[in-house]
Amino acid sequence: MHEFSIATQVLDAAREAAADHGADTFEGITVSVGDASHVNPDQLETCLEAAADSTITDGDLDIELETVAPYAECACGWSGEPADIDRALAYAPDLTCPECDARLELQAGNECRLMSVTLPEGADESNRDAADSPDANTTD
Repeated sequence: MHEFSIATQVLDAAREAAADHGADTFEGITVSVGDASHVNPDQLETCLEAAADSTITDGDLDIELETVAPYAECACGWSGEPADIDRALAYAPDLTCPECDARLELQAGNECRLMSVTLPEGADESNRDAADSPDANTTD
């Protein structure tokens, strides 16, 4: 289950973001998971809870998962959500444009990214929600 590996990477990035804002810990995280990624959101949430319980929080970690719909663009000008995304990406990520049959490149929906970190009361109040940073991003 690669979700546990992703969970530990997300928590490491959250820990770094908290430290950047003068906090030793954090209370919550928001993670976006693309519908076309190879990440199962339910399994990721379970893994985040398990990893956080053993390493980070004294209490419950508030975990918010947001899903991102797949979005693709084509050189011909077509853009939108590919029709046949289903689980085909897990085996053959070859999506074609409905207008010209050229290969589509996903622009969104295939990522897993730490979006925000909620710091405890008393942390740097000007940045209670640590901003998304390059170190806070994880992709599958």
